[in-house]
Amino acid sequence: MWIETLLMSQALVVDCYPSSMDVPDLSFAPVRIHQIDATRLLVVGCDGELQILSSETLESESQAVRPFPSPLTKSTVCEGSLIAFWVEHDLLAARMACLDLGDDFIEGESKSIVRSTMNYGEHATAVAGAKWSQVLNAEPLAICAKDGKISFGLWKRGIYCITPDANELWRQPVLEWDEIGDLPRGQELIALKSTGEDIIAWTRGGGWAVLDSEDGELKSQGAIEVPAALSGIYHSSKGGWLLCSTNGHIIRFDELGDETIVIDVGGPVNFATWDESEDAWRLCGWREDLLWSSSGLQRSDRLELGIHAMLHNEKWVVLDNTGKWSNFKT
Repeated sequence: MWIETLLMSQALVVDCYPSSMDVPDLSFAPVRIHQIDATRLLVVGCDGELQILSSETLESESQAVRPFPSPLTKSTVCEGSLIAFWVEHDLLAARMACLDLGDDFIEGESKSIVRSTMNYGEHATAVAGAKWSQVLNAEPLAICAKDGKISFGLWKRGIYCITPDANELWRQPVLEWDEIGDLPRGQELIALKSTGEDIIAWTRGGGWAVLDSEDGELKSQGAIEVPAALSGIYHSSKGGWLLCSTNGHIIRFDELGDETIVIDVGGPVNFATWDESEDAWRLCGWREDLLWSSSGLQRSDRLELGIHAMLHNEKWVVLDNTGKWSNFKT
């Protein structure tokens, strides 16, 4: 069963809308950002747009282009390449592809073209400009990358690890948890996180498993009690774990097996990252910025939904779902 949310002292709410920045707006609605290297960011749009920005100025270094025929469901960056999935349930189509982020993006086929040419071969679902692409026989659920290794999970197929050149290193069969077997979709994989030597797999019902990153061997597994189905997993070597639920709960603990602290913030969290200078988590909530430290939770309203927060020129900034940048305020 889902557990009850623990009560904490009332959070400090700051009724202040963040100020905008003197940075050009994006021409599309973003859903996530990847750090390519020290000087470049990759923005992924809700319709599959890709655009590279300067980390220093936040100005565009490429045009916004759609190489994929459909939105990217999951993506990561590894050694200068984008590895991403697109899925179209109505077409019963899914593909994994790799794009070199040193090359110019190429506009791909539209979904309507893919639909009309599905019966003519795999080329119909190819991704424009891809170094390689692969048709999938199951829905991709999670992906992560570190040290030249890309790990991803497929629905009812297990977890795989490959190189950026698509050479398979290992695979782990589908994992199961007796503790959460009765929870609806409780064993469905939602996230993979690399912590160095290990890869941690997480499920909607709070199940976790530690895999050896070298060979995929299962080292340990367990489950934590959660107040609702999990939707987001974040980890920091100094901040520990932050879990977010579909019902607006945020759950914090240091190590697997530790006691958890739970707060209900009343809405979903779109992004979270650890702030070492404040020794706190910064979160993009439902039209609000949140700062969660050992002294409590601070909240500040914003007009739109924040989708990413980052330290830029010694200040924390937020990119919202309309493509505008503003200061992070708490």
